[in-house]
Amino acid sequence: MKNSKSYLESRSEVVESMENLVNLAKSEERDLTSDEQVTFDELNVKADDLSVQAERSLKFESLQKEKVKNTPKVSEEVRANSNWSLFKAVNEIRNGGKLSGLEAEMHQEAEKEARKGIDGIGIPTMLSEKRAIDQTNSAIAPTAVGAFVESLQAAGLYSKVGVTDLGTVAADTVLPIAGGSTVAWNTEVGAAADGGANFDKLTLTPQRVTGFANLSNQILAQNGPQAEAAVMNDMARNMAVQIDAAMFGSSDVTNAPGSIAGTSGVLTFTEAASVDVAGDMLEAIQTIANNHGLDGNNAFVNSWELYSVIKAAAQVGSVYPLYVDDLLAGYPGYFSSAPTSIAGTSGDGIFGDFSRVYMAQFGPMSIQVDPFTRAVNGEVRLILNNYMDFGVASGASFVKYTALSA
Repeated sequence: MKNSKSYLESRSEVVESMENLVNLAKSEERDLTSDEQVTFDELNVKADDLSVQAERSLKFESLQKEKVKNTPKVSEEVRANSNWSLFKAVNEIRNGGKLSGLEAEMHQEAEKEARKGIDGIGIPTMLSEKRAIDQTNSAIAPTAVGAFVESLQAAGLYSKVGVTDLGTVAADTVLPIAGGSTVAWNTEVGAAADGGANFDKLTLTPQRVTGFANLSNQILAQNGPQAEAAVMNDMARNMAVQIDAAMFGSSDVTNAPGSIAGTSGVLTFTEAASVDVAGDMLEAIQTIANNHGLDGNNAFVNSWELYSVIKAAAQVGSVYPLYVDDLLAGYPGYFSSAPTSIAGTSGDGIFGDFSRVYMAQFGPMSIQVDPFTRAVNGEVRLILNNYMDFGVASGASFVKYTALSA
């Protein structure tokens, strides 16, 4: 179907032909000849038909405009996520050239966020944040960066336990921590006692977590979203393991933020002389209840060595299971290799209020392209750099225990 403008232009030409016939007869001071009258009538029918066609086309165009008007617009973030290509950027860098197109735009955005130059490929927040794509745009394929973030969140236990995520920050972040105030009943005119409130602070600073992947030239030549997503998925899973190990480990990891268990002030309790995991889990809850309260995002993170023991344990006379529907004694119960991945002991774990753990991302991620280290193997090395930090606002929000299954 032609558009309405084409039909109207054609009708104007027909009407002009009709006017020429009439004007010719007028100039010769006569009526239309029989042949001219036939032509005039044919042109008149054609003009009427073109009017109908134009009206129909206008109606169709109006409906199309209404449809477009009611269709949600694709945001700049979705546009970027749908077109940004990791492999295109890598190939441009390794071939000695500069980034071009959208990859260059996103790199510049990343440098603005970082407030400095970035070596390699900059990945701004708009690419690295998890975005929901409208169902009307469901055909948009997931990008490598989107897959990385989703995989990082899916694989990382830290994203499930309820830590307080501050998102992306531009510089060192200082959080004031208040505690120790005293409130008491008094007489109508009695002097209020000194509350003894003290204020501490939790400072988060950029800590580098990094990893690399070796990609063959053959894979890079594919330049497809599925291959890109697979590469970033693998790097994300490995990075999540390192973040979990640092946060939930039985002791601190070198060059990483301090672990929860290693935080000053973390509570302990006297564990049962014999193996009584049910009793110990309840004792952990009681310890937090007495010292911190149970009104936060309380959860257990235990080593996998405790899993079978906890599954078999009972609270009272083998009647009430300890672990049911992912709840351990009524609280979310998670298992990880992190508590034993560092100390090497079995039966380690922590319980507490994970909302008191603060986490921040510092600026954009970046990927450095190294075409030389693995050149003889026909591979290019990608080095992912991510800067983040986490810390515990109050050690007394957690209780730790070790070797419960020993």
